Amino acid sequence: SPEDIHARLKAALDSAMSLELGPKGLLVFEDYAKGNASSSHLAQRKGIPVPQRPTLQPQEPGSATSTSVTVYWKVNPGDIIDCFQVYCMEDPHGAVSEEYRVTVKESYCVLEELEPDKTYKVWVMAVNYTGCSLPSERLAFTTAPSVPVIDTERCTVMWDSATLRWQEQISRQSYTLEYCRQYELEGEGLRSISGIKSCEQRVLLQPSENYLFYIKAVNEAGASEQSEAALISTKGTRFHLLKASAHSALELSVDQTTLHYPQDTYENTPLTDKCPSILGELLPARGHYYWETIVTGSTAYRLGVAYSTANRDNSLGENSLSWCLQCIPTPSGCRYQLLHNDVQTSVFVIEMPERVGTLLDYQLGRLSFYNAQRGQLIGTFSQRFTQPCHPALALEMPGSLEVSMVPEVPEFIKDS
Repeated sequence: SPEDIHARLKAALDSAMSLELGPKGLLVFEDYAKGNASSSHLAQRKGIPVPQRPTLQPQEPGSATSTSVTVYWKVNPGDIIDCFQVYCMEDPHGAVSEEYRVTVKESYCVLEELEPDKTYKVWVMAVNYTGCSLPSERLAFTTAPSVPVIDTERCTVMWDSATLRWQEQISRQSYTLEYCRQYELEGEGLRSISGIKSCEQRVLLQPSENYLFYIKAVNEAGASEQSEAALISTKGTRFHLLKASAHSALELSVDQTTLHYPQDTYENTPLTDKCPSILGELLPARGHYYWETIVTGSTAYRLGVAYSTANRDNSLGENSLSWCLQCIPTPSGCRYQLLHNDVQTSVFVIEMPERVGTLLDYQLGRLSFYNAQRGQLIGTFSQRFTQPCHPALALEMPGSLEVSMVPEVPEFIKDS
């Protein structure tokens, strides 16, 4: 009966939004009352006009995600409409492209389970009991980019900054970098830097803090979801020597923490250039910093700090802009002296250290050296440092030095 047909149709239309695979061409209206063609039924249906074609609205900027687009359309106010059929096909489409149909009752829908950073052709038709409208204009809709990945192995960290790097994606998009402290202070929110065109960004940070970083990719259609968090610490766990500052006679390990002066290189180095040096990362001129150097691989070395403006033609400690502890070989072992501006001050050491600790304290104005095993003070410069300093190392004989920053100052330094 017509009532049964009407009830079955209404039940179908009231069901949740359906996503179904359609045929390759334009889908025609499915006659829900197929097979029932009596003259009375036809006469009833002739009283309802077929809807006019809907007007599909262009995609709104920033409305898409990586896997979905939202589609809106307008209809003729006088039309009687029971549902809409929305079609979607990847553009440009080839022989293997498939067309999808979504049935909805509202004048909008969200097309889901799409591919990131792709363009789709979308069109819509209005349906009532009588039939199906002509299709709307086919418009292009684009999804947002895929989620980028922060490449933590290529990120570099300094005391007051970090350079974040991530995997390159399609060139026509930009990126938004978001970050916060791992343990946020009250009132702090997520900070962001938007409109980044390259695949790296330097960010100024606070020393001795842990931060969480996220990256989003953005195109005109919208933004991807946040990437997985990358934990970046400025607590000194990734201290590096600066390869660009190394003397040509020195070799630097891949992780940029170990310095080596080969025997054959030493033999071929001129006497006037027998104290090749290297600088570490610049230490911001606030607070204090402590690092240790394993010295068992060398019998003659210099450890200290230098300003960026120090003349590198002079050996470490032999100008007014660098300070160092010098280890000098002797027949019985070695002796130590403090060296600054070519002025030498001998220090007395009972036991030769395996690790030398260096403390740079900007606030108190001192540079101190310790036997890190014994916690014994070797010597101290009292100096008001007016510029940020680089840690500096030099080798006077073949051998090696390995340096590491220590996040927490040892108790023996706190007591000294």
